Amino acid sequence: MLPETIRRDMKSVEISLSSEVFLCQLFGKPMNYIHGKKRQKTWKKVLARIVSVLQKAIQNNLESDGFHKSQINHHLEKLQKACKSRYNTEPEIILSLTGIILELLGGVPNYTGRRGLNRKSDYFLNNLRTVQYLQTPYQKVCTIFESSQYIPHCYHHKYDDLFQVYVTQYNGDPKGFLQWYKDKYPQVYLELF
Repeated sequence: MLPETIRRDMKSVEISLSSEVFLCQLFGKPMNYIHGKKRQKTWKKVLARIVSVLQKAIQNNLESDGFHKSQINHHLEKLQKACKSRYNTEPEIILSLTGIILELLGGVPNYTGRRGLNRKSDYFLNNLRTVQYLQTPYQKVCTIFESSQYIPHCYHHKYDDLFQVYVTQYNGDPKGFLQWYKDKYPQVYLELF
């Protein structure tokens, strides 16, 4: 009979192909061919990298009040602890990620004393803050370029064609390019923004 540490290490995790695609988006080519059965130890290393990406992304992109940041850090710490644990911590990982998502959307509600949730207002998380995305003209240009690689926007124009117009006709001027894009593709512009 194998020792407990070896048996525990031999447990495997099934990583789907769609999960591999997402991991490649996060970490690049080193995640190619990670789909399939993998040792739990390998999966724990991937989870640790995911937590690291989340921490850095939140630190570099979130502008909010100190209380909000502390709440998110609380969920990140729980997530990090769950990912390091040698036991099955999938529920803790899922709940920690859910907490982070809800905090980023405005705040985790506290319905502890409620019998049920059945009102539309139960799903508004804007008591403390509201999520609002703002884009600079350059970010809008980047959104146009990115969307041109996906259906249905790739049917209207190609990335290379747009980039050529941006560089040659507008010399990298985002405002001029956006005005041209609004005139040339008004319906697509309205769908995007």
